[in-house]
Amino acid sequence: MRPMTYLGRLTGLLCVLVATVAQGASLRTISADHIVQVCTAQKGEGLPRDFSRAGCETTTLGDVDPQGMELWVRMVLPINTADENEYLTSPVGLFLFAKAASEIYLNGQLLGNNGQPGNSENENPGRMDVSVFVPDGLIRDGDNDLVLHLSSQHGFLTLYHPIHSVAIGAYRDPRAYVQQHSELGLVVLGILLVGLMYFFVRCLNPQQRRTHTLFVLLCLFAALQLCLELWRGIGGYPYPLHDARLLLVTGLSLSFGLCLLIFIGNKFAPGHALHWIYAGAGLSGVSLFLFPGFDAKTTAATFMPAAVATALVTHQWWKTRSLAAMRSALALLGFLLTILVTANYFHETVYFLLVAALICFLFVQQALDSNRQQRQHLKNQESIAKLTFRLEQGAQHQSPATLKIASAGKVDIINTANIGYCKAARDYTEIHLVDGRQHLYSGNMKSLEDQLPSTFLRVHRSYLVNLEQIKSLSSQAGAGGVLALNSDQQVPVSRRLMPAVRTAVSEEGA
Repeated sequence: MRPMTYLGRLTGLLCVLVATVAQGASLRTISADHIVQVCTAQKGEGLPRDFSRAGCETTTLGDVDPQGMELWVRMVLPINTADENEYLTSPVGLFLFAKAASEIYLNGQLLGNNGQPGNSENENPGRMDVSVFVPDGLIRDGDNDLVLHLSSQHGFLTLYHPIHSVAIGAYRDPRAYVQQHSELGLVVLGILLVGLMYFFVRCLNPQQRRTHTLFVLLCLFAALQLCLELWRGIGGYPYPLHDARLLLVTGLSLSFGLCLLIFIGNKFAPGHALHWIYAGAGLSGVSLFLFPGFDAKTTAATFMPAAVATALVTHQWWKTRSLAAMRSALALLGFLLTILVTANYFHETVYFLLVAALICFLFVQQALDSNRQQRQHLKNQESIAKLTFRLEQGAQHQSPATLKIASAGKVDIINTANIGYCKAARDYTEIHLVDGRQHLYSGNMKSLEDQLPSTFLRVHRSYLVNLEQIKSLSSQAGAGGVLALNSDQQVPVSRRLMPAVRTAVSEEGA
């Protein structure tokens, strides 16, 4: 039998015990250090009567390994029926959480089977978790003889602890003891799926696609991992699928960690992100190779990239003293510390609550940065517009634009600098000059606006004004405003366009 580390022995037991407390039910879990007798099964053999024969050995429950073998395992359970009513509340069940097909005997009586143990040719694989009913009166006060017939001929991974735990307690579906807070897990899954759809929609905007694609992947990997974790507690599965599930969980955990690192690298060190990403991927690969159990591998697959991301953003904060970098560093540090403190419960719902909170924090940070960049972009656009206006205004003074108007068989050429305002008149447009004269343009306001220089501004649905002729702007409560021109003409301003007109007037006066 292969020796196991103390941590490896307790990993499966802790999962069951934590789930038990959460579900409000009691199990008496048999310790991984419990002394057992193990015999290799002989062809066609029934329940052995002698566990001291050749080919048998004494070991601990945590060291029992039926992978690729067919075994008989015997253990003595001392039970004080008077003191253990908490576990022996009727009806009573025996529970086996293991990657194995099994038969369970108590005090010489077959309680039930999970699949059919056997050699590589005739084994019928059972489920990963099983409970069997213990008839009333079968448990006796004092020593009880528990025998397990086990085999694990299917699967492609060799696990360090294929037997997670053996327990006794209130008879119920074994899945109730596997995954704590399944209902809360479904709520968290819903949150992650909503986030996935939201970020996917944001990706439809090409300008936001790069950043929000990473958010889509973060939500997707976390949601898929949570689905796999809930699968065992909600649906259950045959034990041969356990190996594939472990690989998928570890792969999704690594994918989440690397996406987190890529996001942080692109955000805080865009010119050097690849170096940090390579470092995180390398540390994760080494950790996956060195750590013995898949629980430890899965934890390290997220922890290592997150640790590198924390180092990166802390380095950037030290260099720039950026408030955003400081907030991200503190959030990631809290994420790492929580993983360390709850390492034994890494696959429980609390971890995915933490993941959802971290994604929300990163999105809020990204939204704040985007708003800041957008405000700066608008400010730059306003500066460019002002500069463009000044250039065109200068060009207008040096080489005044003209407008040709045909009427009554002649063509009038008007200097646009002499136009005070234009007013829509059905299919025509009235042009009012600063000296009081008027011309009629045979076209609508839109076609005239296209011919005038940018020194003209639409201030009303029916009015265009020459910005250079504006003397003052006055507001009217609830009804927009009025522009007074240098020629003492007055032009109404619509309430909808009042903010833009006020900005243009202030820029003109600057």
